[in-house]
Amino acid sequence: MIGRIIGNRYEIIEKIGGGGMSNVYKAKCNVLNRYVAIKILRDELTQDSEFVEKFKQESLSAASLTHPNIVNIYDTGIEDDIYYIVMEYVKGETLKNYIKRKTRLSEQEAVKISRQVAEALRHAHMNNIVHRDIKPHNILLTEDGTAKVTDFGIARASTSSTINNTSNVIGSVHYFSPEQARGGYVDEKSDIYSLGIVMYEMVTGTLPFDADNHISVAMKQIQEKPVPPSKRVKNLNISKNFEDIIMKCLEKHQSFRFQNIDELLKKLDALNGNIEAANEESEIIDSPTIEIPALSKKEENVIDIDLIDKNSDKAFRSFFSEDREEESNEEKDKSKNKKITIAAIFSALVIALIGGILVFKSYLYVPEVPMPDLLGRSEEEAKKIVEDLGLVFKVSKREYSNEFDEGKVMGQNVEEGVKVKENYPVEVVISMGRKEIIVPNLLGKYAIEAGTILKNAGLLEGQVREENSDTYPAGQIMDQFPKANTPANENDKVDYVVSIGPKIKYVKMPYLINSNLETAKLSIIQAGLTVGQVNEEPSEEIAEGLVMRQSVEAGQEVEEGTAIWLTVSSGKPELEEPVEPVPEEGVFPLAIALPKEKDKVTLVIQRIASDGREVVYSEEVDTSQDSILVNVKGKGTGIFEIYIDNELYDRVEITFD
Repeated sequence: MIGRIIGNRYEIIEKIGGGGMSNVYKAKCNVLNRYVAIKILRDELTQDSEFVEKFKQESLSAASLTHPNIVNIYDTGIEDDIYYIVMEYVKGETLKNYIKRKTRLSEQEAVKISRQVAEALRHAHMNNIVHRDIKPHNILLTEDGTAKVTDFGIARASTSSTINNTSNVIGSVHYFSPEQARGGYVDEKSDIYSLGIVMYEMVTGTLPFDADNHISVAMKQIQEKPVPPSKRVKNLNISKNFEDIIMKCLEKHQSFRFQNIDELLKKLDALNGNIEAANEESEIIDSPTIEIPALSKKEENVIDIDLIDKNSDKAFRSFFSEDREEESNEEKDKSKNKKITIAAIFSALVIALIGGILVFKSYLYVPEVPMPDLLGRSEEEAKKIVEDLGLVFKVSKREYSNEFDEGKVMGQNVEEGVKVKENYPVEVVISMGRKEIIVPNLLGKYAIEAGTILKNAGLLEGQVREENSDTYPAGQIMDQFPKANTPANENDKVDYVVSIGPKIKYVKMPYLINSNLETAKLSIIQAGLTVGQVNEEPSEEIAEGLVMRQSVEAGQEVEEGTAIWLTVSSGKPELEEPVEPVPEEGVFPLAIALPKEKDKVTLVIQRIASDGREVVYSEEVDTSQDSILVNVKGKGTGIFEIYIDNELYDRVEITFD
């Protein structure tokens, strides 16, 4: 895969990551001259047609997200059964590796990262996208500490076979919400739960739930209440307010968690004193009072009437048993009358108790009604439907929408078909219609700026084309659709055309050999080329002043404006005077007799020259031998002096062959 060019523009440089679903490569976009990250799906997943189709749809949805805390998706495509997504290249590391490296994060750092992730989720939720796989592995930290969420849409495209066959997705069970673990309805509050697990891991360095296998972890997610961070780690430096936020995110039932990301952000901001006073902890500790759907038989804390009926006979028989055989008949009669009286009282009490329980249960019973589908209905119509069912109608907020007309219901807090008790508060979101805005002028702006400009205006990037231009430099926007200063709706897409510079023209290289320099220069200019460096060299064949070499061969097509180098003859080379050969260095074997008075002596041989002396040999030698042979190197004839222990031993003249 390394070195391959995908989509005629993305050159694969190196592998930078991978998992059970895909491999991630660093690549260079040869069109926009920037580095990108390319996620390529594994071969086995491409065989799942259902997965592929969902992958395509979700990739398009994820590509619509533009936010500083979200890894931007630039492009998607298919080439030779290779399914790929081109993303922003983020230089940094995953939050998972960062936690492993630091063991635990401070509250301040954890809050900062949590807030950035929450901002990313807020943007996604506003675009009706639920991440479903929030975990430290999918959160990247840049070198300046900015958190960026990745893998939007990928988790949503996962099939059951993916979960069973890829360790990457299976590993996510540690961050699943209870509703995900049991295959229930998943919404924005599921992302809030997963973010709560991430916050828990950041401050403690551990996961709230772990086990030997994934099934056990999933069961703990459903059944067990997490241990508060302060009790999990001894002497943990964490405020009670932040701990309360984490624990509220980890509520088992969706209704008891933060109902949206805005609520969570509000509490995170309060920790730093950004908006409200942080003394509202009662809101975090105690969930707001709501009506809860009817509990199951096992969950109801009531007296079992059948149990009383079943045991009543045994109770009566135990009460009437004769305990003393030695009682007199009179005493027995009195005792019997007494027992009858007590039994009558006890029977009355049992009957009263049973009746009270029935009345009490009847009093407590509140009928349930299925939640209707309110989406697309007018506010007045929805209110009437809700109130006719005995429920409480409440408008939680009003938002702009490209999908729903003004005054229509665009969201409801309870899913259609879910049974709720009478007087349950039904919260809806009412559409304010499309938000009309003015399209900004992109002409002359560089393409890298377009996303930010459109985002600030409430618009999205559409299709991007590239064309040649003699007017606009490469990288600048040369056209846009719709045009600048025209009205548009929020989240409308703006297409634009990016200049790739003027169209390259090619010309044929003329033949310049044996032309004089001025003629050659004129030919170069007339061909649409430029004159480059001119060098001179002697030549036996080419006359002085004529071109002997050109940097581009004649007849070859070359880009217009290319600089052509010329080599011009400086005439024939000058003859050099002959130089007498230097005699080669010879070797002379010099035999030296050694004295016997000492075991070892220092032997030194010096060359005597007009400019001084030169030591050619100096060694300590063993005198056990009668003589030693020293190879002396030199040229011509030379005088050499031999010294033994610093005393002149001999003076010889040597002639080298």
